[in-house]
Amino acid sequence: MTQSNAMTLAADHLSDAPPSPGPKFEQIVRKHKWLLLIGTLIGLFIAVGLFLAFRRYDPLYKATVEFTVIPHPTNPLTSGQRQLSGSSSSGVERLMNSEINFIYSPQFLDQAVTLQVFQDSTWLKANADDPGHALAKQLQLSPLPHSNNFEMSLLWHNPQEAKTLVNAVATLYMQQRHDDEVARLQGDSGAVNQDETKLEQQVADLEARVETYRIANDIPGLIERRTVLATTLTDLNALKLHAEIEAQQARQDYLGLKSQAANNTLSLSPRMEVTVDNNPTLLNLKMDLLQIRQSIAVSQKSYGQNFGGTRELLIRKASIQRQVQRVKNRLNAKAKLEMIEEARNKMLSAEATALDAVKRLKAEHQNISDLESALTKYEELKSALAHSEKLLAQVTKQASLLNLDRASDMLHVRLSSSAVTPKKRDFPKITHFLIVGFIAALFLSLGLAYLVEVTNTKVNTPRDITGIMRLPLLGFIPDHADDPMLTGSPMTSVRTAPSSMTAESFRQIRGRLAACVTNKPLQTLLVASFSPGGGATTVASNLAIGIALSELRVLLVDANFYRPNLQTIYRNIPEVGLTDVLAGNASLEDAIVQSQDLPTLFVMGGGSREKVPTELTEHRAFPDVLEKLKASYDMVIFDGAPLTFVSDSINLAARVDGVIAVLRAGMITRGTVSRIREQLRSVHANLLGLVLNATQAFSSGYFRQNYRAFFQYASSSKPPQAKLPGK
Repeated sequence: MTQSNAMTLAADHLSDAPPSPGPKFEQIVRKHKWLLLIGTLIGLFIAVGLFLAFRRYDPLYKATVEFTVIPHPTNPLTSGQRQLSGSSSSGVERLMNSEINFIYSPQFLDQAVTLQVFQDSTWLKANADDPGHALAKQLQLSPLPHSNNFEMSLLWHNPQEAKTLVNAVATLYMQQRHDDEVARLQGDSGAVNQDETKLEQQVADLEARVETYRIANDIPGLIERRTVLATTLTDLNALKLHAEIEAQQARQDYLGLKSQAANNTLSLSPRMEVTVDNNPTLLNLKMDLLQIRQSIAVSQKSYGQNFGGTRELLIRKASIQRQVQRVKNRLNAKAKLEMIEEARNKMLSAEATALDAVKRLKAEHQNISDLESALTKYEELKSALAHSEKLLAQVTKQASLLNLDRASDMLHVRLSSSAVTPKKRDFPKITHFLIVGFIAALFLSLGLAYLVEVTNTKVNTPRDITGIMRLPLLGFIPDHADDPMLTGSPMTSVRTAPSSMTAESFRQIRGRLAACVTNKPLQTLLVASFSPGGGATTVASNLAIGIALSELRVLLVDANFYRPNLQTIYRNIPEVGLTDVLAGNASLEDAIVQSQDLPTLFVMGGGSREKVPTELTEHRAFPDVLEKLKASYDMVIFDGAPLTFVSDSINLAARVDGVIAVLRAGMITRGTVSRIREQLRSVHANLLGLVLNATQAFSSGYFRQNYRAFFQYASSSKPPQAKLPGK
């Protein structure tokens, strides 16, 4: 059996992939638009009904009081005192939130409901169980945008009573804030007076300590000494630096002389050379040598070179020269030692000078450190005195401000406007009910449509195959009613109606089938549907005709022995067929007939039903018959029985090179398709792909647009003309 490895791997990969999340939103809206429209209209009707019921039996009126927050400059207060927010917007917002929290506090609300106006109202009768909690729920406090105001509102059924109650709460609130402000100012004033007395005593103590320290430590004299010490310190730093440089140089000179002496490369200085040359012993020897040279010159001139006296003088000359050299060598060595010793002494002297400068500098540093410590302590005392004097000035100013506050009205909240009797209802409002009803109905309708779409497991669209089930799709065939260009029998539409969308769909399936197999062409192909009436015979017949039109020899075999359909298309099919050939009662030449309209198309029927073998593909003659057919024809296409009812097609799928499964839209569930796919995989069948038959075109969407575009293109009488340049 020949199979396409590439296509098998692709099919296995797609079949093992996880399913997609579910139907898309656009698909749900397009498919269930009437459900969404009706559900939305019902929601709007319900919303209008609720609005009318609330307006008649439970209307609410809102009475509103408005307050203004007055920011005051922030005053510096001591620890534990209240700081009033200044002119910044954040300060006003914090103060406003603080006032709103005060009104919402249980203590204030419990006190409000004890007022006489509440005791005489119908509101208290309706909320007698927990009036404080009920008032907290019905009072509405909110800041007004872009202003320093906030409002307090009360919703109640009686508009006059709503105005009276909210005004009473506002009056109680203003009285409470006034009493709290008076108490706060009294407490702050006492605390500030205590702080002022304490700071005055602290300033006096610090002034006395500063004066005592200044006299005891002679601060002016210390300042003058610090100036002198600073100058001395500068001179000592320069002296230390100079001494260190000289010591470093002397050490380098000394080490250099020692190194030259060790290497026997030391040369005498000019001074030492003069000292050696002026040595008395050396001078006497040089005088003797000079006299001998003069005597030799006279003797040689008077008596000749070989005279005995001349030779004695020459011997004496050589002896004196050796003495001169020995004395000079001795004096040079002594002079070199003296040079090294002088360099060493100079180095030691320079190092001692540098060390002395360091000691003197350290001593002066200590002196100036002691002076700085004393002066720093004095400055700290003066700084503490200045800080205390500053605090005293601030507290004194604060005491003055508090006295001014007590003399005037310093409340941070003003009653801007009292409540008036409301003329219009605040609840219900028709716009609110319509908006909420529309949104709720729309979402409920979408949920119902999604539930319907999710629970519908029938395969209807190509997306159900490729997107949800992740199976290979060779193509889809439109419903015959949606193809106005289809004439004649749909089973031969490729030949009888070549301009129809149905014929074009079969040609696309044939092209994709050819593209699937790249290694080796298919020779045997099984076309079977998932259920009766799926359209396998139509697909097999049109594929056979399409391939035969390509000048290939094609054999179409009816392998559905229970409901054979090819004889309804090809009237010349003989009575003997595949079953007779397998039983040995007929030959292939007797069972195969050539198509009357297409010479490259051959057809073989199913044969006598009485002679159907129990297991067709397990018959010992089937492999030989299949090989003979493959040798005689370029393509052998089997029109098989439904995969879900007859085992012949499953067994035949394992014998052929490829399988095409056909399913009719809206008839088969995804579970059935998955089960058949697993059966094909269990017999190692090569599932090339699925064909979705009778795909209906909805009022909008891809199918309708695709059909419309194809019909417009196919009905065009002549090709469009290209525009000339410049026109």
